[in-house]
Amino acid sequence: MKPPLAEGKLPPELLERLLRHTSRSSLLTVGAFPGEDAAVAAGSDTLVLTADPITFTDERIGAYTVAVNANDIVAMGGRPIYLTTTILLPPGTGEQEVERIFADIADACRKAGLLWVGGHTEVTPVVKRTIVAGQAVGFLFRAPLSTGGARPGDALCMSKWVGLEGTTTIARERPRESRETLGEQGFRAVLGWLDDPGISIVEEGRALEGLALSSGHDPTEGGVATGIHEICRRSGAGAVIDWDALPVREETRRLCARFSMDPLGLLSSGVFLFTAARAIAEEACGLLLARQIPAAVIGEILGQEEGVTIQRGAKRGAKRGAKREALPFSVQDEIVKLRGPTAPPSSPRSSTR
Repeated sequence: MKPPLAEGKLPPELLERLLRHTSRSSLLTVGAFPGEDAAVAAGSDTLVLTADPITFTDERIGAYTVAVNANDIVAMGGRPIYLTTTILLPPGTGEQEVERIFADIADACRKAGLLWVGGHTEVTPVVKRTIVAGQAVGFLFRAPLSTGGARPGDALCMSKWVGLEGTTTIARERPRESRETLGEQGFRAVLGWLDDPGISIVEEGRALEGLALSSGHDPTEGGVATGIHEICRRSGAGAVIDWDALPVREETRRLCARFSMDPLGLLSSGVFLFTAARAIAEEACGLLLARQIPAAVIGEILGQEEGVTIQRGAKRGAKRGAKREALPFSVQDEIVKLRGPTAPPSSPRSSTR
């Protein structure tokens, strides 16, 4: 008998096998495949469809719901338009709490430009904490920005910084240790990352809408490292990452050191991973920087036989002799290391794609 599944994303081989049960049709331009952010429906008005539940937190759950669903549409090259929600509340939930959730979703939708068109809400003993499942629909005005479109020679880029979502989640779930590690001012700053720069990539999508990117991805569980592996797996490619080019904030480094986490494997909603020909990639980063959105070229797509590696020392002129090592990969997000005798119950978000 096989052991039970670990928390977090399903192993890639299992997910690939399970997704063979999903629909394949001429009505779908992109179906459900491992590593893809959303499905794309064929037609004159091409639809982009996605769904994601929030199960790892119930604080600011509306902001998380809107962001992770809108991000999947953007990562496919579309504009998110509609959102429906299924909200499951545990017995004992008060009206004030429900009001807070609804206000949070409404505020996040206004900022992202989504139309929240309803859904379903109920109190049920099946859940012990609030769960919100979002379903987003958008329109595609370009060829699908599939995760599998990266080609050797493309530059690999990212917006914002490594572990953005995970860092603010650590601060929310372990406030005492986070204050001790960062000080009060640093702790408050990290809490504010949820709204500034935020965990939405809608602005990135707007800025880059006209550019010929080759692939895009919204890294969630498993962080930037897993997102890169998913792009390479879907594209049949390898990659080399420049360690010195990776944007990792000092607050993230310190909190990850406190809880023995790898920043590269930490929840990273709010980051947009994308690939493009070098000149287009540099133009894209310039457009993002012009909107005050941090962006950087962090590596290069290679042939599949070269594997997925990370290189240190490239900025010191030692590119030829720089040390390369395999980029770590785990389907279990580093955030699960928060769990212990003093950690509040939580579980990472799971995704069908």
